[in-house]
Amino acid sequence: MEKEIFGVAGVPTNYKGKFKDLFAWLKGMGLNAFEIQCTYGFKISEDRQQIIREHNNNGVFFSIHAPYYINLGSLNKAVVDRSFSNMKEGISLAKSLNITRIIFHPGGGHENTPEGRVKAINQLVDAVNKLTSEIDMGEVRLYPEIGGKTASLGSLDEIIDICKRCKYCYPCIDIAHLHAREIGSINTKQDILDKLNKIKSALPDKFDKIHFHAYTIEYGDKGEIKHLYHGKNMADGRVGKPNLDDFISSLKELKLSPWVISEALDSQELGAKYMHDLYLKN
Repeated sequence: MEKEIFGVAGVPTNYKGKFKDLFAWLKGMGLNAFEIQCTYGFKISEDRQQIIREHNNNGVFFSIHAPYYINLGSLNKAVVDRSFSNMKEGISLAKSLNITRIIFHPGGGHENTPEGRVKAINQLVDAVNKLTSEIDMGEVRLYPEIGGKTASLGSLDEIIDICKRCKYCYPCIDIAHLHAREIGSINTKQDILDKLNKIKSALPDKFDKIHFHAYTIEYGDKGEIKHLYHGKNMADGRVGKPNLDDFISSLKELKLSPWVISEALDSQELGAKYMHDLYLKN
């Protein structure tokens, strides 16, 4: 893997060309990663699959974001069973495209009590371990993502727990979601270092394979409200956080070779380029 991987989630709004030319456009900004947004299912046209294969062997790093309706922690058995089947489809798709990372949300619909959350996480862990025992995973790894809302599964402790108990799970640390669900917990570089060092201590064998989402976010008392346009502040005038300079500085201090995806609102290429250029500065 290259020393640093920076890219975008989905086709940027500011890009007006054809999909086949997107990666040259990104490369012109120094970007080398693309997260495929499978919002409505693990479905990619044959034409796009061929384009992805060509660029996957030519310096572009691809990951897949699973559909948001995947929910292995639901109280509804039918939802869990359907999510289980969907994830099998996603793993098969990833293998066919030689993609090694599938990002998924742990889900919601559980009883939002300490006991209910533990039950939901246990259910999710059992489902993932059953799934990965029934299918040849190859090089594919699953990345449970920090959830942006306080009620959703996916606190930092829950992500660590899942990754400890599931051989094929690695952490997707959405630094903005973490900031939002903890109602503004990341305000300094030390705050970021503390979070990363906690992961390093808990998951030493998986720490260098973290998948990051980074951008600024607006939040309220229930967590995430919306992603912000790169460089913009919140509606009430507060400075957009988390601070991307502190984030990149923390990665460099810990000597991480990062895989960072920008999900900035309608400006993901701007956020990704900003972080990439910061990372390369001495």
